[in-house]
Amino acid sequence: MKTHNFTLTIEDGIATLVFDIPDSKVNILNHQSMEELNNHLDALKKNTEVKVLRFVSAKKDIFIAGADITEIRSLDDCDTAYDVVRHGQIILEKIAYLPFPTIAVIDGACLGGGFELALRCTYRIATENKATKIGLPEVNLGVIPGFGGTQTLQKLIGPSKALEIILGAKYINGAKALKLGMVDACVPQGYLDFKLAAFTQSILNPIEQEGILKKRYQHTLIERLTPWVITMVAHKTVMEKTKGHYPAPLAVIEIFKKTNSMDSTRALEFEARTFAEMAVTPESKNLISVYFALEAVKNEKALVSKEALLPVKFTSVIGGGAMGGGIVWLFAKMDLLVRLYARSFDKAAQTLQHVAQSFEFLKKRRRLNAREVDMKLSLISYGTDLSSFGHSDLAIEAIVEDMATKKETFKALEAVMRDDAIIATNTSSLSINLLSSDMQHPERFIGMHFFNPVEQMPLVEIIPSKDTKPEVIATIVSLAKKAGKTPIVVNDCPGFLVNRILLPYINECAKMVHQGEGVERIDTLIEAFGMPMGPFVLADTVGLDVGYKVASVLHQGYGERMEVSNLLDRAYNELHLLGKKAKRGFYIHDGKKKTLNPDIQALQLSKVHLSDEEVMDRAMLIMVNEAAYCLQEGIVKNAQHLDVAMIMGTGFPPFRGGLLKYADTYGLEKILHALLRLRDKYGMRFEPAPLLQELAHKGSTFYKGIK
Repeated sequence: MKTHNFTLTIEDGIATLVFDIPDSKVNILNHQSMEELNNHLDALKKNTEVKVLRFVSAKKDIFIAGADITEIRSLDDCDTAYDVVRHGQIILEKIAYLPFPTIAVIDGACLGGGFELALRCTYRIATENKATKIGLPEVNLGVIPGFGGTQTLQKLIGPSKALEIILGAKYINGAKALKLGMVDACVPQGYLDFKLAAFTQSILNPIEQEGILKKRYQHTLIERLTPWVITMVAHKTVMEKTKGHYPAPLAVIEIFKKTNSMDSTRALEFEARTFAEMAVTPESKNLISVYFALEAVKNEKALVSKEALLPVKFTSVIGGGAMGGGIVWLFAKMDLLVRLYARSFDKAAQTLQHVAQSFEFLKKRRRLNAREVDMKLSLISYGTDLSSFGHSDLAIEAIVEDMATKKETFKALEAVMRDDAIIATNTSSLSINLLSSDMQHPERFIGMHFFNPVEQMPLVEIIPSKDTKPEVIATIVSLAKKAGKTPIVVNDCPGFLVNRILLPYINECAKMVHQGEGVERIDTLIEAFGMPMGPFVLADTVGLDVGYKVASVLHQGYGERMEVSNLLDRAYNELHLLGKKAKRGFYIHDGKKKTLNPDIQALQLSKVHLSDEEVMDRAMLIMVNEAAYCLQEGIVKNAQHLDVAMIMGTGFPPFRGGLLKYADTYGLEKILHALLRLRDKYGMRFEPAPLLQELAHKGSTFYKGIK
């Protein structure tokens, strides 16, 4: 029996329902597929020849990717959302009430609604396929598992582990899923058909069936007697991590608390009602917007080039600081040969120690074993001259942020490297066109700006020069993707995209402190807004020397609009403050503790108390205004790409949807009037960008026309 999305076959009492949405790389649970599934389940319930039913996907590396996110995005009414999700619960619940056992055959991604379907099956068998990832990551979209997952998962593996998986939006591989009790078997992908046939026969044998069920998770005494302890600890952990900005994780905990004493029907109704409440929140709408923005960036045609990629097997890194060491670690982690150039053997040793510590962290987290770490470290060599760089397919420079010094380095690299090898720079602010202006082969030169720390920050800005060949761009974009990073191609300008927007924000906050506002108060307000850290904690973390040099480049490039704050200038040039690495910056750092540096207070003109609204407007709207300039100048493709860059590069709070999504929510006309007031009070740096003025006058938005 075949329908649009499913094919049902029955042979010797074994029914197989194959899910295969036409013209799609993935299977998802949308309105059409759910209704088809409902009809199949109703028919199967009446079929007396079926002994067992197997759910199988025809997609490569995909079981079911989850519910249709576009349908979730369209839910604007709480009652409608409740009806939709409750109907879905009832359909999947029918699987559990079939008069024969069922098996979910998981070979690939099994997420969200897909895993909730699998949880309704009697048994689950997974493969060792690297693509097999099992989980309930709905909180990433600002919602909760709504097809019964909060109930079925905790019954299967206990509330403690279930909460950990749901709240952490964790993806669990087949082997770990077996260990946790999420699946009943994990088999090599190549033996799936053979193992599935044997497993099917075993569950039809009462003795073997009992053996499988005996291995299921047994709830602990604390889970049975004091479940409130588990939810209390979970609540504390979530609040520490999210500061309460994300309602969905807290809603999950509330479900676990409230449904503990409910019968199944009431518990599912409570879950459905909670899902509906979450689905219409601004946080969910913004997080879904971020999801689609990430998808748009990932599938951007400019990033999925048809150009032939250049081979990159042997890499070189010039510079042994934190950035250079991070890039060495990344290339070795990717199993690329890496040659490190450092000024001295002592500097090389320091860098390699940093690299080894980063790998040790992965070993402790069990992401790599000792043998894998040793193999990756063996890929790294080092030296204090460039003579061995002739073998390199790619060399990336990560030295001091100085135009002349970098140009000298590129001249030396061109003297020893092949003409077809790529030379990249990790500069955070200097013009790629100017850096390559004296090169013999500027067509093989490109900016590849990683963010610090390289090991953690997901963004890479890719900056071609006017001469960079398309295959070089394609190769570097591909390399960034293979590294697990999110590449954004931006056009050349001082500061590129992220630093061009971020530095005016830090600079403006420094101007407020110079006026007399408190460092700690500004940091507190910004953190309450949702930024991962306040501007002064950030400045200390990055380094005041780094921040000052980038700010100076921007001042030179954009003039009065980005004049360096007097406070930042004096903090670096007079007080020689460097930040956390030297234990003194805006704060005095002592281990994990920090106290306000009294030397900063001495630089203030007076004591003032600005309103919360003015502090936030000066900090945030100056970023919005610079972002509008970037869009206007074509530095980045559109608002989606810019918001992804700001979220990935600065930690701008995803629950606000990104900088420009936040601006659209704030209201561009309101922003325009606020900027004009600030311009009249503080100067032309607040002059609204022409694009922002145009959109505000039209009553339009940055996201207009973007799906």
